[in-house]
Amino acid sequence: MYYAQNGSFDTHAAELETHAKLWSDTSNALGDFMDDMKEHDMEDDVLILVFSEFGRRIRDNSAGTDHGSGGVSFAIGGSVNGGLYGEYPSLEERDHLEGDLHFNTDFRSIYSTIAERWLGADPVSVANGQYDQLDFIFETNGS
Repeated sequence: MYYAQNGSFDTHAAELETHAKLWSDTSNALGDFMDDMKEHDMEDDVLILVFSEFGRRIRDNSAGTDHGSGGVSFAIGGSVNGGLYGEYPSLEERDHLEGDLHFNTDFRSIYSTIAERWLGADPVSVANGQYDQLDFIFETNGS
């Protein structure tokens, strides 16, 4: 298991330009890594989880947006069953969570799924409880 982070995404101004470059850099790095894994026939042995620990508020504060309640996650690898899991949050004001988009997938469901289906670990101890699992991993890797 390897953990890397890029704190540069925590912007509150000039988000459009800054995030465009950050996502381009991230995409290129992940693409190069997965190309290497494919070249060595190891793409099924790798699971990458890209996530943010926070989302963004719906409305800007004249200089950008503050932290919000929802976030985003991407799973990448040969054993990933690609697609959209969860639903787009409602933009209707009556559905907001104190002015934020209301998340509809608990991040612990993602951790629980990876723990059991990828790592072969007890999901309850990893996620500190029982959470619904998602079908984004084809089979248990057990490595």
